[in-house]
Amino acid sequence: QLLQKNVEAAMLQRKMEQGKLLPTVGVGIGYNYYNMGSGLDNNFGAVFATVSIPISQWWDGSHAVRRRRLAEDNAQLLQIRMQKNWNDVDDAYKQLVLAKKGIEQSEENLRLNRNFYQAGTVTMNDLLDAQQLYQQCRDRYTDAYAALQTKILEYEQSVGK
Repeated sequence: QLLQKNVEAAMLQRKMEQGKLLPTVGVGIGYNYYNMGSGLDNNFGAVFATVSIPISQWWDGSHAVRRRRLAEDNAQLLQIRMQKNWNDVDDAYKQLVLAKKGIEQSEENLRLNRNFYQAGTVTMNDLLDAQQLYQQCRDRYTDAYAALQTKILEYEQSVGK
């Protein structure tokens, strides 16, 4: 939420810089009445308008607007990067859970193949395949755990921890 407010603040600062480059218009009306005594009355009315165009600030102002727009874009990119890193952490965690389930299933498969081999109903080749599958599942779990730790570290770096 704080990052979203930062993006909004950057956008408002950019709009303020753009507002400094816009022309300003002022309009006024005035009326004076003078009574000088001995029958001399003066009435005076005036209407005036001013227009101010900041020509001298166009160069600096356009660069200030670009700087503000760049700051706004950077804040948005930071927000997107943080969300992407969080999604990566979530995906890595799901992969770890799947790898854990794979280990559990391959353990059961290995147990059954050992029992069947001892009973003489499967070959040594089937038992070795079950052991290989079990080891592959454990390797996948190790890889998934390492990937999760890496993604957590990337996320923590993106949020400034």
